[in-house]
Amino acid sequence: MLIESSDAGDPGLFRETKLFKKCREIGIIPRSEAELVERAQESPTTVFPQTDLVQERDYQESTAAASFLSLTLNVTLMWCPACAWVIEETLKRSPGIISVSCNFATDRVRCDYNPVLTSPQRIIDSIKGLGYQALLPGEETEAREKKVEFIRFVVSALLTMNVMMLSFALYSGFFTEFSRETIWKLSWPIFIMATVVLFYGGRNIYRRAWVGITTAAFSMETLITAGSFSAYFYSIFGLLSGSIHLYFDTASMLITLVLLGKLLERRAKTEVQADLANFFSLRPTKVKICSDQYPQGRYVAADNLRKGDTFRVEESEVLAADGFILDGEGAVDESSLTGEPLPITNKPKDLVKSGSKVLQGTFEIRAEGVGEDSVVGQMIAIMEKALGEKTPFEGKAESALQWFVPVIIALGVGTGLVCLLSGLTVEQAMIRAVTVMVISCPCTLGIAIPMARVAGISLAGRNGILVRDFTSFEQADKVNSFVLDKTGTVTKGQWSLLEVIRVGSLSKNEILALAASLEKESDHLIAAEIIKEAAKVHVQLANLEEIEVFDNGISGTFDDEKVRIGSREFLARELKASPDLAVDAIKPEHSLVFMGYAGRMCAVFVFGDELKSNSIPAMNRLHAAGYRVTLVSGDDDQTTKSIAEELGIEDAQGGQLPQEKANFISTVQQQGQLVAMVGDGINDAPALIQADLAIAVHSGSDLGKEAADLTLMRGDPLQIWDFIQLAKRVKRKIYQNLGFSFFYNLVSIPIAISGLLSPLIAVCAMLLSSLSVIGNTLLLLKRA
Repeated sequence: MLIESSDAGDPGLFRETKLFKKCREIGIIPRSEAELVERAQESPTTVFPQTDLVQERDYQESTAAASFLSLTLNVTLMWCPACAWVIEETLKRSPGIISVSCNFATDRVRCDYNPVLTSPQRIIDSIKGLGYQALLPGEETEAREKKVEFIRFVVSALLTMNVMMLSFALYSGFFTEFSRETIWKLSWPIFIMATVVLFYGGRNIYRRAWVGITTAAFSMETLITAGSFSAYFYSIFGLLSGSIHLYFDTASMLITLVLLGKLLERRAKTEVQADLANFFSLRPTKVKICSDQYPQGRYVAADNLRKGDTFRVEESEVLAADGFILDGEGAVDESSLTGEPLPITNKPKDLVKSGSKVLQGTFEIRAEGVGEDSVVGQMIAIMEKALGEKTPFEGKAESALQWFVPVIIALGVGTGLVCLLSGLTVEQAMIRAVTVMVISCPCTLGIAIPMARVAGISLAGRNGILVRDFTSFEQADKVNSFVLDKTGTVTKGQWSLLEVIRVGSLSKNEILALAASLEKESDHLIAAEIIKEAAKVHVQLANLEEIEVFDNGISGTFDDEKVRIGSREFLARELKASPDLAVDAIKPEHSLVFMGYAGRMCAVFVFGDELKSNSIPAMNRLHAAGYRVTLVSGDDDQTTKSIAEELGIEDAQGGQLPQEKANFISTVQQQGQLVAMVGDGINDAPALIQADLAIAVHSGSDLGKEAADLTLMRGDPLQIWDFIQLAKRVKRKIYQNLGFSFFYNLVSIPIAISGLLSPLIAVCAMLLSSLSVIGNTLLLLKRA
């Protein structure tokens, strides 16, 4: 800030600037090194007026109500939903944290915090203290962490293979007699290598297990730790007593297999998150801002961009803000926002959206929506909120996980005791207890819904559908009735010139030349559309004389002949002289403007709103699937029914105000129907709120103000059908994942209790069950 200040001629002399001196004077910058050290040594708790915990919380809440900031972090090394729960609970208890949401499926934490009481670094340090890595979005450290984890696995795997090899040699002692010296020479290398595997390879596992124990958030790591250390310490006892009944191989293999499973799981999870990660990366970190000093632009951090600034984008760059083009022409790709792959040609005065990629050309743009106010900023905020919210069933599943692990541990210990009382040896009882503990898989239950949520929201985003509430996937599969607003939903919502009907000998270009010449001084919408059509075909305006403007039309003279354009009443004489003109055959929902030349009709201009290209196919699919479809509109009843007839919709309600649309939906619901309302996210808010499923058609308005469960960013009616099909597939995957999870645990635990499995087979089964749930979810993306 000091270097960029206007009075800093030499950046090295920033201490001489007025800003530096003022900051030091009021205490923002320490006045001396001693004061700097004194500040650093101050306790963070001194910001509270009193030290009592309750009073600290009261103070925190009062200040938080006034102002808070949001922070989003990428969290790595989370192995199951219990990890996310631990992070949430720990941060909730930290001073300055107002709200927090940690999502295991997306590896993201979002929290609101009071900047007076805490800071991003303290929050990151709190998460690191739990054994996880917290990174700001964009930090390139994930590759290094993956490398570290891979090395950890490779070292553990190599040592485990040697442990297994020496263990086979040791077990041959069951068939031949070994001397004590031979047993020791084989046992001690096994012990040393197994110790490295457990304490190096399994370090993160034990760290999370300990955090789970201290926070009562038990997880898979708790079970693995209990099983591996049971085998390890029992083997140490056997080692010291000179026994060949050692299970270091079991303990080592448990850790190595878990590391292998997590590597495979991370790879599959990355594929599930790929679309989401691409979407979150749409907001560039740098932008080239143009100024008087740097007219061609200078790259700065995107956070410095403000509304009203001019910025420059070139080919292959992504727009950092919404804005109007000041200079330049070219093509942009909005597929990341709308799912529409076709490039869009833009020219000066056009509005372009943040997150769009420049395919061709260079633009200078005046920023209008920046940061969280931009389209991509609002979309990211909405998606993060949708990803962070939990369904009621998911909440119940997470509650079940809190007692699942303690019950399994108790069951394992109980199995061992029963085996001892039944006359089995200590080794047999211990092996059976360990098998019970490691075969159960709480992760499958915990990730069944979150992984499907990520996949569903990612796929929806890929198709230009912005999901605000994940319950919309469930509701879409239940609705049996659709109520659609007309304007902007099935029609383009733009009143334009649809057709020029020629009457007489004048060509279309001659008609447009005369009409545009009459209308060139008018600012009416009709005039603008006629002039735009004339410019499109490059006609030269005619030289008219004696132009007169009336309430319902305009007249002029060309080649001594009268030219008149206006309403039916204004051209009544010309219409009477042209009895062969069948204007009544034109669709009633269209508006007509008449034009006469030399006392007779020469043209009829047809204005109106066009159907969207996919409106009829979309309605055909809804009807074929058995849905009840109703068209509602604020336009008159005749126009609404005419549009409905084109679409094959039998039920149409015209002249409906927003609240009347909501009342109509309520009436349909009272008939036992579950209703989806499709309309404008702001103007149709009462109806959308009343509906069981609210679908907004994006019209360029503020996304944050839309009252909808999901938004069709492309505004294509076929997206309604696409989402219904996607919802069915996502719901089916959730039921498959949950069904498999319950079935696996229900069957595997009794088998383990019976003694039919070894711990190694049990841990393999546990890892495969977790991978099966992720793999099943991955099929959702592969078949999209």
